[in-house]
Amino acid sequence: MQADPSVVRDMLRHCMVARIATLSRAGRPSVTPLYFVVLDDHIWLGTVDWTLAARNVRSDQRASILFAVEQEPASHHVLRITGHARVRTDPQAQRAYRLRVACKYVFTPGAIRNVLTHLWLLPLRRAYHAQAAQQGQPCVIEVSPEQVELLNDEMFS
Repeated sequence: MQADPSVVRDMLRHCMVARIATLSRAGRPSVTPLYFVVLDDHIWLGTVDWTLAARNVRSDQRASILFAVEQEPASHHVLRITGHARVRTDPQAQRAYRLRVACKYVFTPGAIRNVLTHLWLLPLRRAYHAQAAQQGQPCVIEVSPEQVELLNDEMFS
């Protein structure tokens, strides 16, 4: 079912995690959950260049992204956006992505409350980010939408 643009915007605003489906060079599918932001009608997902998602996008630019509103478990809708993806490692993309991620995931009342509640996790987060930085270069997977569909529970039964 084609999705109403206002429904799409609302779902993207409320979703916190995107699940990107990519294909390996051999055609093997993979689904990876990632944080995301919307920028200039493109979906930007943050990762590191050595991850399976980034490697797959480099070998096959076709991608689908699934969005479900986690805070509304009674909702039976999933948004699927299909399009072409590319891996971006340029500094401009990194800055734009980090700024929007901070606004979406860090500088909100719920996020600040979550950080304060889980202060004991900060050393683990720092260690994770330091290790990821040593193992590869941060990148953004930019998906240019070609098809937008709203799926409902009837399609899964």
